[in-house]
Amino acid sequence: MTAIAIWCSFERRRELREHRSHTPVLANAKFSKVKDPALNTDLLDMERKMIAKNYKFGILYVKEGQTKENEMFANVETSAAFDEFLEFLGNRIVLRDWKGFRGGLDVNRDSTGTHSVHTRFKDFEIMFHVSTLLPFNPADEQQLERKRHLGNDIVVIIFVDGSTPFSPSLLKSEFNHTFVVVQPHASPQDDGKTFYKIGFADKVGVRSYAPLLPDPPVFEKNQAFRHWFMTKLVNAERASLHAPGFKGKIQRTRMLLLKDMIEKYCKKDIMPNADSFSMG
Repeated sequence: MTAIAIWCSFERRRELREHRSHTPVLANAKFSKVKDPALNTDLLDMERKMIAKNYKFGILYVKEGQTKENEMFANVETSAAFDEFLEFLGNRIVLRDWKGFRGGLDVNRDSTGTHSVHTRFKDFEIMFHVSTLLPFNPADEQQLERKRHLGNDIVVIIFVDGSTPFSPSLLKSEFNHTFVVVQPHASPQDDGKTFYKIGFADKVGVRSYAPLLPDPPVFEKNQAFRHWFMTKLVNAERASLHAPGFKGKIQRTRMLLLKDMIEKYCKKDIMPNADSFSMG
């Protein structure tokens, strides 16, 4: 054995000792050396499965003076400012026969509306659940069909068409974890350009995430802001998954994937009991 090989072997043993000392659950674990190179591919595939490639975000339209949840979800008519914001976010698509990511919307029978807003950002597909594009039921004061979709979105954008303050506590869904308030803001130069004032609010347990909001949180509508905004939305959802409401589910999914891999590559007599510990 060469000196380099001996050194590499020593380093691996040292790393294992460090892992044991920092992770109590590994103190009595048995390790098995896996020589099959396919393990590397399977580990990469597992990590890819744990990272979402598609996202769905809610968009709630709020008119000036509206302070009640039912009022907001009952909006049918919109404004030029809101339509401009939707166009800025993505493309208005016809849902019937849509072949891309559908975000839980019906693409066969128009039961969730005829149109939606969709975009691609980096390697992600994003579908927006726009409250005013979802079916309106005049007989339903609560608009439960609209609330069902936005209520199952982790991140909800609230477009406030005016200066009325918005409180995230108005939205009662336990699933919503990040609230993004967007308000049109007057151009400082009165040059006709569009500006937005942005605010983010997160439930307890959501990790901090980049990019940070500047002070003041006012942005000109341009591609630089769009990149910032989309990045912030994606990172907000990823950070929310570490909140208590989601963390357990993520851990269980990861443990099942790891257990399958252990069964595939390790001998039964040295395989640890995967049910006896959890991954943070």
